Amino acid sequence: MKRENTYSPISCLFSKQLNLSDFGFEKPALKKIKEINKDIKPNKLLKFIKYVFKYSKIVLNKYSSHFSKHDFTQPALFTLLAMKIYTRSTYRQITVLLELSDTIQKYLHLKKIPHYTTLQKFFQRLLTSILQELNKQILLNHEINGEIIALDGSGFTND
Repeated sequence: MKRENTYSPISCLFSKQLNLSDFGFEKPALKKIKEINKDIKPNKLLKFIKYVFKYSKIVLNKYSSHFSKHDFTQPALFTLLAMKIYTRSTYRQITVLLELSDTIQKYLHLKKIPHYTTLQKFFQRLLTSILQELNKQILLNHEINGEIIALDGSGFTND
């Protein structure tokens, strides 16, 4: 039996480049990003980011302290937290999504990507009075039509 040369230049011209996903190996963050992309159109996500960033710049100070490192602004960190909740992602998945999106980085004026613990620590420092002020600003700038409005703060969803 004659054995075929599988490494000939002719067979290499038409070879397919393989990825980790071809073998069933995929990073969990990339899997979550694919889920997000199915549910949320990029324009919708960018609109949400612009909206949150605009209102967070009104309510939050640029930096938490005069002596802070000044790596990330508070409005940018708050926007990333809101994006985390909006996309139902983890802190690590948001940082991976941010690495992949130059558009979001440019819009939030990020020179580098925050570590996921930076987002966690910012969330722990965030006061409820700031969230109430943010809510007040949004309600003042938007007309709400309706006689009865109900808010659910239980944390349960219909999913």
